[in-house]
Amino acid sequence: MYSASKGETVLYKLLVADDEQIVLDSIKYIVERDFKDSVLIDTSRSGREAVEKVEQLKPDIIFMDIKMPGINGIEAIKEIKNYYSNPVFVIITACEHFEFAKEAVHLGVIEYLLKPVNRYKITETVRKAIEVIESERRKRRKELDLRERLENILPVLEHGFIYSIVIPGDFTGELDSYKKILDITESGGYIITVEFGQEKNADNPGNRIGSGIALQKFYTGFRDSIKNRCRCFVGPVMLNRITVFIPCDGVGDEYVQRLDAVSIAQYISEKMREKADMGFYIGIGRRVSFECLAKSYEDSVKAVRYADSDKHIVHIGDIPFMDNLVPKYQKSREVYVVEKACIGDIDESIRVLNTIFECLIMKHKGTVRHVREGLIEIIVMLQRMAYDYGVPEEEQAEHYHYLNEFLSIDELPSLRLWCIRRIEYISQSINKAREANLSNIIIKARQFIDGNYSRDITLDEVSREVCISPHYFCKLFKEETGENFIDYLTMVRIRKAKELLEKSMMSIKEICFEVGYSDPNYFSRLFKKVVGITPTEYRERMRK
Repeated sequence: MYSASKGETVLYKLLVADDEQIVLDSIKYIVERDFKDSVLIDTSRSGREAVEKVEQLKPDIIFMDIKMPGINGIEAIKEIKNYYSNPVFVIITACEHFEFAKEAVHLGVIEYLLKPVNRYKITETVRKAIEVIESERRKRRKELDLRERLENILPVLEHGFIYSIVIPGDFTGELDSYKKILDITESGGYIITVEFGQEKNADNPGNRIGSGIALQKFYTGFRDSIKNRCRCFVGPVMLNRITVFIPCDGVGDEYVQRLDAVSIAQYISEKMREKADMGFYIGIGRRVSFECLAKSYEDSVKAVRYADSDKHIVHIGDIPFMDNLVPKYQKSREVYVVEKACIGDIDESIRVLNTIFECLIMKHKGTVRHVREGLIEIIVMLQRMAYDYGVPEEEQAEHYHYLNEFLSIDELPSLRLWCIRRIEYISQSINKAREANLSNIIIKARQFIDGNYSRDITLDEVSREVCISPHYFCKLFKEETGENFIDYLTMVRIRKAKELLEKSMMSIKEICFEVGYSDPNYFSRLFKKVVGITPTEYRERMRK
């Protein structure tokens, strides 16, 4: 084997495998003359020898003949690629068979040279191989640089993500952004909170701050240890706590997920005992959907509070009677009717009310008294919402005796009509009260949306129009209107679409573009999701 002499700088290694000595000598002479000391060249007389020399030389470029004694060139390339995938391969052969050429292309060979090959082609091919090698090296350097930068910025992003979970407030927009940036594809997950300190005394700020300072010393080790155990996102040291988010989907047995969470906590515990000379307690929250992570964090903190020296790892589900304290609430159709009325979607509220009405008639065989009893929850909730939304008392006074009036109706058609009128009245009253309380910023924002819904307007654009940050705008808009920006924009567009479907001769596609959507299929799916039927079905129903 050739080796570089003292002082040489060898940038590339070339191995030539051919059973003809004259070919080996010729290529060696050309390469050494044209590339001098920048290319180290070695040779082999068979496929097997080539495979063995690759292990020693680790070549960047391999010139391989096909027909050689023993292992042929194609088989040698396959064998080399099994354990060393870096070389650039060049076939140099007298065989013109199509099958060989096709196999060579499949193996990623950059050139297929037919003998005899002139020296200019040899030099040109080596240069081409060097360009390929340099291109790959540049690519690897860029990837390493990017990975290094990402490694530096990832902890900052993770800290921001955890802050958005643990700090009180509506950070839905920020959480969605972090979910995309951090490539979180799972639908939810759970929170683990680790609290450190020699004594479990949350009321002693000095103790907590002192523990936090000591914790900084082995924070990196803690973070790296848990990341080696599972995919997770680790928050910063906050006083004497570290918060960890474990992403997972809501599939499978809940109990098995609980056991897995406890197993991760036990792993953390073992690593902490190795690294930290201080006491600690670990609380685990329930697995929740992504938008409810703040609840899992609260659960984890409660679990920490329940931990003690005998049981320093506690899952919220393992606390006695805790499961009984958590409401197993599922949104009912009655609540849905009220919610839709509160946000001004009167048509949808009435549609579901009619469904409930028909079900009650069937269930109670048309008995008015029992149907009334089934509807009274909706009526009372509507009145409560009017109060909560600040509908003026003088307006409520006009309907103060609504319950007596409701209970006095003894005919089903009249009862249905009264409920519909009640929904319309409460919805309109809530809308008026909400409008009266809207800040000038929200009024301006809604005017901008109402006037520009047909364009592809964005949250940033609307925020810029009212001169506040997108995050604060989202929070303010939700607080004062009861719905987020996207939902409001969608309702404006759908209302306009319904109007056009009823009154115009425009096609579905034209209406789609007119109300601000660029994809008719998406528009139809969204319309059905909001209204309950497709645009075509809606038009047919309205024109009957």
